[in-house]
Amino acid sequence: MGKQPKTTSTTDRQAKIDAAAKATKQGPNKILIGTVVALIAIIAVVAGVIIADQSTRSSEASGGDAVPAAAGEMGAGFVANPDVTLQPGAPTLDIYEDFRCPACHQAYAVFHPTVTDLADEGSVRLVYHFKTVIDGNSGGDASLKAASSAMCAADAGRFTEYHEVILDGIVQNGGTQPNWGPDFFSASAEQAGITGAELEAFDQCVAEGRYDGYIRSTEEQSARDGVNGTPTYKLNGETVDFSTVNTPELFVQAVENATE
Repeated sequence: MGKQPKTTSTTDRQAKIDAAAKATKQGPNKILIGTVVALIAIIAVVAGVIIADQSTRSSEASGGDAVPAAAGEMGAGFVANPDVTLQPGAPTLDIYEDFRCPACHQAYAVFHPTVTDLADEGSVRLVYHFKTVIDGNSGGDASLKAASSAMCAADAGRFTEYHEVILDGIVQNGGTQPNWGPDFFSASAEQAGITGAELEAFDQCVAEGRYDGYIRSTEEQSARDGVNGTPTYKLNGETVDFSTVNTPELFVQAVENATE
């Protein structure tokens, strides 16, 4: 796979990450990825208890049971680039992510511009599986509600923009998390370009928890599939080892190696 010329959107995304790196005194390096790996290990220790608790509560929880169009069915991942023509042999990149997971924010800072470019050019089929590990560990339902709101943004055709608004903001603020809730989600949606009647529809979608059941189903399915920690990235089903694939360049090489 040859190198693609940088687009304006690519440059903008990289500028955001560069600014975040300066703010946090960190960059995409092995020390940063070491933090990711360590946090994954910590999360994995408590995952068994968390998953069991979530499985017990899921059938009793409130919220809707709608399924996003880009997922197709309960438990299935959300395809972030369904309208992109894939290049021959392009692998599937599955990302298991929790909006509140600090290690996810670190991995996002390192890999997201590259992941987005690969998805936009059809070099990967990009699929997100949203998890709620932090809810089970720290309490509350902010991970669930954030992921559910992202599916509401997808209804307006703004999933990628909304996802970036939230995670870019966390990275640029040195990992400080926002005041999760409907007001934050609505403001983020507007920043992502959802306005007018679409914003009203988004707010209603969030208020009724339209996709809460779907997010619970992706947590439960990923647990059954053996994914108990976040972030987890897989290429054609093989877990990416962040201890060795720890730069954007090495990630591109991993994608090339997985291309059939």
